Amino acid sequence: MATESTIKKRKDGYCRITQYFTSHTGIVSIKVEEEQKVEEGDLLYTITRLGLIKKRLAEEDGVVKDINKSIDGKFCGYHTEVLKLEHKLTPEEVQNLEEERDYTFVYAPQGAQYYITPNPGLPPLVNVGDTVNKGDVIAIAMVMKKRREIIYNGERGKIAKIYFMNGQQCKEGDKLFGILPRPL
Repeated sequence: MATESTIKKRKDGYCRITQYFTSHTGIVSIKVEEEQKVEEGDLLYTITRLGLIKKRLAEEDGVVKDINKSIDGKFCGYHTEVLKLEHKLTPEEVQNLEEERDYTFVYAPQGAQYYITPNPGLPPLVNVGDTVNKGDVIAIAMVMKKRREIIYNGERGKIAKIYFMNGQQCKEGDKLFGILPRPL
């Protein structure tokens, strides 16, 4: 799916802006209006190509913003912006955002299955609340039966959040850990 999200602060709080782009070439038919409220799963637009109609549904509840009306009913190329969807963050999402502001993140260096334990039945390498230092092994990545240790390279800190489950497939760039720096 071709979307990009950003967080924006407004006078009434935080909101997530999700931009929707065409996922392939075709004729775009926009099915919503500016300022229309939509729910997760509502039809936003379709792309018709070679007689096939592909529906694009809302990924979450929100309000439609900035429709690119110039492409409605026209043939468009790949990754053309169609519209934006604005979603006001819940108090829980805002709290997570505020907490994460101070985190240093460890991101997945490659697409792989990530493990918090070195082998089944063994205790985890790290837990939330543990202190980590530069050079500590904090996870294991498995790609095509090859094992790669994920080594922490930041300053001393406390693991505040783990963003993956043991054995979960993660894409390159996904957040793995949120570390709260703790100077000596």
